[in-house]
Formats: sequence, C-alpha cells, structure tokens
Amino acid sequence: MRQQALLLKPARVARGFGLFDAMISLLVLSLGMLAMTRFQNRMVAQTTESTSRQVATQLAAEHLSTVLVDVGNAACYTLPQAGACGNADAKARTTAWAARVAGTLPGTVATTAGLDAATGRMTLTITWTGKDNGETRTLRTVTDVRP
Repeated sequence: MRQQALLLKPARVARGFGLFDAMISLLVLSLGMLAMTRFQNRMVAQTTESTSRQVATQLAAEHLSTVLVDVGNAACYTLPQAGACGNADAKARTTAWAARVAGTLPGTVATTAGLDAATGRMTLTITWTGKDNGETRTLRTVTDVRP
C-alpha cells in the first residue's frame, strides 16, 4: 500500500515554463526581423545613391559628348553662359540639358560648365543633395574640347 501511495502522489509541475520559452523565442525572432529590416533599408538607400551617381555620370557624358561634336560652338555650352555664343540652338540645348539634370537628380541641383580657352579644356561640375542623409554630392569631369 505504501508503494501505491507513492504512485498516486501528484508530481510537482513547473507551470509557465513553456510560455517563458515561447516569449524568449519571440523576442529573438523579433530582434532578428528588426535587424533584417534595418539592413534592407540601408541597402535601398545605397542603391538609390548609386543610381544617382550613375545618372549624374551619364548626364555629364552626354553634355561633354555634345560639346565634342560641336567644338566650334564650345563657348555656347558653358553654364552659366560665358563668352560670346553665336549659335542659339547650342545655347538652347545647354539650357534644356541643365533643366533635365535638375529634374532627374534628387535634392538641390547645381550645374556649372566652364571652358578654359587657353588649354581647350572644359570642366563640368554637377552637385546634388543625397537622398539618404542630405549630404552634398559632387561629380566633376574634365575633358579636352580642342578641334
């Protein structure tokens, strides 16, 4: 009978231990998901910045290529307009290009293009404000435009 009494005695049960494990698991999962979200946001911001730099490079190459094709009117492609420009079409192309740059790149955009007549070099500078942190980004390109 004593042996039977030991068997009937209820075992001590640890209550809430499974719930505690589940809560710890949810905490670890939540922190992991939060870290993944932050990582994804950084990747999107870097991709956007990279895209802006690529677009600025393409726009600069386009303008400099236009100047190289029309070297005789190189003074018309300066920004702000400097020197005598006898070709209204070249001046209009430069104005349209500057407007396209301002509409394409994020933030505040400034473009300058200067021609050094002595060396025949054109310096093109595009400045814009980065989307992610508001820092100023600058692309500067120099090319020889002598005929």
